Amino acid sequence: MNVILVIMDTLRRDHLSCYGTEKSSSHLSKTIETPNLDKFAARGTIFDQAYLGSFPCMPARRDFWTGRYEFPFRGWGPLEDDDLEMFHLLQNKGFINMLVSDHYHILEQDAGNYHFGFNGWDMIRGQEHDPYVTEPLEDGTKEDLDHTRSGAWYLHQKNIHGQQRVEEDLYAPRVFRRAVSWLENNANPKVRENRPFCLLVECFDPHEPWDPPFHRVESFNPGYQDKFPHSPVYGTAERFTEVEIKQMRAMYSAELTLVDHWFGHFMNTIDQLNLWEDTLMIVTTDHGFFLGEHNLIGKPDLVPLYNEMSHIPLLAYHPEGKPGTHSKELVQLVDIFPTVNDALNIKLPTKVDQNKPIVGRGHRKAWEGVREQTLTLHGKSLVPFLKGNNEKIRNIAVTGKFGDIIRVTDGEWSLYLSPDKDRSLYWYGKREPGRTFTARRSSYDPQEGRYNMLPYPFHKENELYNLVEDPTEENNVISEKSNEEKRLRALFLNWLKEIEAPSEVAIRYGCDKIL
Repeated sequence: MNVILVIMDTLRRDHLSCYGTEKSSSHLSKTIETPNLDKFAARGTIFDQAYLGSFPCMPARRDFWTGRYEFPFRGWGPLEDDDLEMFHLLQNKGFINMLVSDHYHILEQDAGNYHFGFNGWDMIRGQEHDPYVTEPLEDGTKEDLDHTRSGAWYLHQKNIHGQQRVEEDLYAPRVFRRAVSWLENNANPKVRENRPFCLLVECFDPHEPWDPPFHRVESFNPGYQDKFPHSPVYGTAERFTEVEIKQMRAMYSAELTLVDHWFGHFMNTIDQLNLWEDTLMIVTTDHGFFLGEHNLIGKPDLVPLYNEMSHIPLLAYHPEGKPGTHSKELVQLVDIFPTVNDALNIKLPTKVDQNKPIVGRGHRKAWEGVREQTLTLHGKSLVPFLKGNNEKIRNIAVTGKFGDIIRVTDGEWSLYLSPDKDRSLYWYGKREPGRTFTARRSSYDPQEGRYNMLPYPFHKENELYNLVEDPTEENNVISEKSNEEKRLRALFLNWLKEIEAPSEVAIRYGCDKIL
């Protein structure tokens, strides 16, 4: 069996018509429609209760790559040397792995090794902050930046300067066209020679900067004549006018319909090559995006990861699955690795004795050693759900950013817990903390295998919402529903024990005294 995985960055669940777009379309001049994603969803299973685990981009991918939650242990960074990750495992099992992407974070210094498990990788350059073109623009773009356009918009314009910008030359079309080309050359039964493949398509859109064709934007918000908020500054929505926020929503929706259209082009190739008979395919995202909800824009730090951010789409197809089904099971990105393993009947290797020398091509050969202890994943296989079974795999889904506010939900209630600003914060792993964390760490403790970090200097009140009665999470009932809060705290504490999280995590979130 083959594997096709598609990640569309910053894909909001409530903007896909297979999940229902009534609410998100109410702000616009026409209904948001995603016919090609709907067509794929009709082939397989729609997971109605899929939630982000680790936030944001690269932490979500480490969940995806390794089947283990990242945020209780560390933040945005590269894969650790002792990570068992899906693509190296498939490679060792004889799969030919290919990555087609314009998600430049994969190659950044603070990540940098997520493409190592692929036989080949094709990177389309120039998205957002990608350090691609060095020549400055002299057309006033940089000087014209304001709250509607961040520095990402200037770098984006610099990177595409001089390019022909018809629709086929935009980023999402290029990603899916390259993926189509790879399938035609490698997945064609005439040339494949029965060697299975795993193709990962990473489409940075509909992540901002948004630059869809004008006619797509105009159809959602005709007549807009002010500055276009291509890449809005993250934070409170108060700095934006209602007119600007409406245009933001129109631009995001237009970008999404562009992605859907070219995803359809990709789907047509799968049809032509008749890959549905022997291919597992999963489509999902890393997180959502605030478009004015909760008085927020973008992905700001130190705010609760409300439904718009954490309740994500996840669509999956298995050749033996039941088409057009919905699952109410709580699922997360850590479930993708074990799902692939289960579908391919691959058993996890046993962990090598760390006292023995490692031989072979790099540290990845360490996983080919022999020892009684079998490696474990935090995720669970979704294959039973794809085949119509409904066995429960978890009581709660937990979402969080390292050291930041976390979310605990059972699908009916959502609890937001803010960390104690005075409690210790440790980064576990040998790889140095990256991005904004670098300035907040002290020396490495080799005995504990961790860095001592400066905690975020903030604390907010905890929040509790009844998702059945209040799906938009506007009425905080934590003072009225102490029993529900205590119940979710207890489930969270049990979850921490199950994943063998560091003991201080429970203390940071005030869950060590509840039992």
